[in-house]
Formats: sequence, C-alpha cells, structure tokens
Amino acid sequence: MLLYKKDYLGKFAVNKMNAFQVLDDNYNIQNNSFLYYLREKSIFNKEAFKQLYDSIYALAEQNVEISAVALKIHIVHYRIIEALMYHFDADDAYKITNLPENYNKILAQLEKAVVFYFQTRI
Repeated sequence: MLLYKKDYLGKFAVNKMNAFQVLDDNYNIQNNSFLYYLREKSIFNKEAFKQLYDSIYALAEQNVEISAVALKIHIVHYRIIEALMYHFDADDAYKITNLPENYNKILAQLEKAVVFYFQTRI
C-alpha cells in the first residue's frame, strides 16, 4: 500500500529518458539542474525543482528498477537536505538567497516523490 498519492507540482512533460537525464544532471550538479542552482548559485530554482520532482515520480511510475537510479535519488535527496542544513547553520556562510517561505511544504512534496519511488520497489 502506498503512503502517498502522486501530487505533481508542475506540468513538466516527463518520459523515461527525460527523467534519467534530469536525475543525472542533478546527481552530477550540471548546469540548469536544481542542485546546480542550489549548490553553486545558492538559488532555489522552483522550475528546476519541479523538473526533479516530476522526474522522480516518472521513474517510480515507469517501474525503473536500477540500483544506480535508487542510489542517485538517495544522494540527490541527501544533498538537498544538506544544503538546507548549511543554510540554517548560523556558523556557515552558505545562504540560499530566495528560499521560499513554504520551503517545508515543498520539501515534503519531494519526500513524497522519494518515498513513492522506493515504495514501488517493495
């Protein structure tokens, strides 16, 4: 039984190849990926976040069961949480310039996508 139902944030059309590419770009912190903006530019790019979110859901729905994909999803999720920890650490100079006020709700949506991916594997 799935704990979460899908709840897409955006209208990014995702097919399997796009989803792999978006995940790889985030994993490798490539230009225009959410993690590139977050880690290299200290910007919370909402559109790039939507692409990442939708891609993780697409990989879950398409039953992509590759251990490398699961590892990349885990690491990307961890890196996002890590960036937020640094942002809120008073002793760290890293600050996200435009972190949305409802960042906790946005991150809860990402958690839903990640959990959905792993639940479809059980």
